[in-house]
Amino acid sequence: MDDLISRQAAIDALHTWFKDGFDEDKWWNSTHVLAAIEGLPPAHPEIIRCRECKFASGDSRICMKFSHSPIGELDFCAWAERRTDEQ
Repeated sequence: MDDLISRQAAIDALHTWFKDGFDEDKWWNSTHVLAAIEGLPPAHPEIIRCRECKFASGDSRICMKFSHSPIGELDFCAWAERRTDEQ
């Protein structure tokens, strides 16, 4: 089961946990856990819209990967890759 949590809430909870009293074992463990949590990506990844995708046709109306037509303003999919050249 995957849970979506607030990364900042987890960090704040750890800060509270090890500020309550210094214990060497507790400090070592919380420091490493804190570093791991801070390194996590956000739960909601950046959404790449179809019109920003490298698979969009030159006029951004057709998906060249799936031949969908037309591409709507808010359309997106799991296979999107950001276009590197600004057209």
